[in-house]
Amino acid sequence: MQFGHLNSNEDDSLMSIEELRALRLRRKKIESDKKARKYILDINQRYRKMNNRKSNNFLRNMNPFKKAA
Repeated sequence: MQFGHLNSNEDDSLMSIEELRALRLRRKKIESDKKARKYILDINQRYRKMNNRKSNNFLRNMNPFKKAA
Protein backbone atom coordinates (compact mmCIF):
# COMPACT_ATOMS: atom_id res chain seq x y z
CA MET A 1 0.00 0.00 0.00
CA GLN A 2 1.42 3.35 -0.99
CA PHE A 3 0.40 6.73 0.29
CA GLY A 4 0.93 9.45 -2.29
CA HIS A 5 -0.13 12.17 0.12
CA LEU A 6 2.79 11.43 2.45
CA ASN A 7 5.34 12.78 -0.02
CA SER A 8 4.84 16.51 0.01
CA ASN A 9 7.44 18.24 -2.12
CA GLU A 10 5.43 21.44 -2.41
CA ASP A 11 6.79 24.77 -1.26
CA ASP A 12 4.63 27.38 0.48
CA SER A 13 5.66 30.32 -1.69
CA LEU A 14 3.17 32.05 -3.99
CA MET A 15 0.15 29.93 -3.12
CA SER A 16 -3.42 31.10 -3.08
CA ILE A 17 -5.49 31.02 0.10
CA GLU A 18 -7.40 27.95 -1.09
CA GLU A 19 -4.17 26.14 -1.87
CA LEU A 20 -2.77 27.00 1.56
CA ARG A 21 -5.94 25.74 3.23
CA ALA A 22 -5.81 22.53 1.20
CA LEU A 23 -2.14 22.06 2.11
CA ARG A 24 -2.87 22.64 5.81
CA LEU A 25 -5.78 20.18 5.73
CA ARG A 26 -3.62 17.61 3.94
CA ARG A 27 -0.88 17.95 6.58
CA LYS A 28 -3.43 17.59 9.38
CA LYS A 29 -4.80 14.47 7.72
CA ILE A 30 -1.31 13.01 7.43
CA GLU A 31 -0.64 13.67 11.13
CA SER A 32 -3.96 12.14 12.19
CA ASP A 33 -3.30 9.09 9.98
CA LYS A 34 0.11 8.63 11.62
CA LYS A 35 -1.43 8.88 15.11
CA ALA A 36 -4.17 6.41 14.20
CA ARG A 37 -1.68 3.88 12.82
CA LYS A 38 0.50 4.22 15.94
CA TYR A 39 -2.53 3.74 18.21
CA ILE A 40 -3.62 0.61 16.32
CA LEU A 41 -0.05 -0.73 16.42
CA ASP A 42 0.07 -0.27 20.21
CA ILE A 43 -3.26 -2.07 20.65
CA ASN A 44 -2.12 -4.95 18.43
CA GLN A 45 1.15 -5.31 20.35
CA ARG A 46 -0.69 -5.42 23.70
CA TYR A 47 -3.15 -7.99 22.32
CA ARG A 48 -0.33 -10.19 20.97
CA LYS A 49 1.53 -10.02 24.27
CA MET A 50 -1.65 -10.97 26.17
CA ASN A 51 -2.39 -13.89 23.84
CA ASN A 52 1.20 -15.17 23.99
CA ARG A 53 1.09 -15.10 27.78
CA LYS A 54 -2.23 -17.00 27.83
CA SER A 55 -1.02 -19.68 25.42
CA ASN A 56 2.27 -20.09 27.31
CA ASN A 57 0.42 -20.50 30.61
CA PHE A 58 -1.97 -23.01 29.05
CA LEU A 59 0.88 -25.15 27.73
CA ARG A 60 2.80 -24.86 31.00
CA ASN A 61 -0.21 -25.86 33.12
CA MET A 62 -1.14 -28.80 30.93
CA ASN A 63 0.01 -32.01 32.62
CA PRO A 64 0.41 -34.92 30.17
CA PHE A 65 0.26 -37.47 33.03
CA LYS A 66 -3.05 -36.24 34.46
CA LYS A 67 -6.06 -38.39 33.53
CA ALA A 68 -8.91 -36.65 31.79
CA ALA A 69 -12.18 -36.64 33.74
